[in-house]
Amino acid sequence: RKFKIPFAMSGNSATSGLSSALGAAGIGPGDEVITTCMSFNATAVSILVFNSIPVFVDVDDRSFCMTPAAIEKAITSRTRAILVVHLLGNPADMDAIMKIAKRHKLVVIEDCAQAPGTKYKGKFVGTIGHLGVFSFQETKNMTTGEGGMVVTRDPLLASRVRMIRNHGESIPDTSWDESS
Repeated sequence: RKFKIPFAMSGNSATSGLSSALGAAGIGPGDEVITTCMSFNATAVSILVFNSIPVFVDVDDRSFCMTPAAIEKAITSRTRAILVVHLLGNPADMDAIMKIAKRHKLVVIEDCAQAPGTKYKGKFVGTIGHLGVFSFQETKNMTTGEGGMVVTRDPLLASRVRMIRNHGESIPDTSWDESS
């Protein structure tokens, strides 16, 4: 409730949450996803799960987060998403990133494994992009021993995450309609 986001789907890890978010966003073979190598390897591995291509960009030397200028330079005709990593409690420049994403029709997924509770201009990270992913692994700020969470405002993305999490089997909420 504190995050004021309507859909939150639990998972067994943030790694599976990242994969579920990418799958829900329709990322597939040959698609490029812009991200950073300044993260745990699960960020890049979650992209490889779909035979997609991680495209690594430079980070700011103060925040250790991806720079909008580097993202803009890395975009090609095969780019489908930006996987932002908010690192060490530092938020990325989400206003500029969301403008770039809108201009190029890209999905923005926020990896918040190392930044739960971090705010960017009064908004919690993970609630600004299309999907946000959090970690509850034992070394993180919010821990349950293991686990993860995907959040979104989009009911279709939420339903897709639930389907992926549940191996494509029926899900309890069927209030969505892909045709609409």
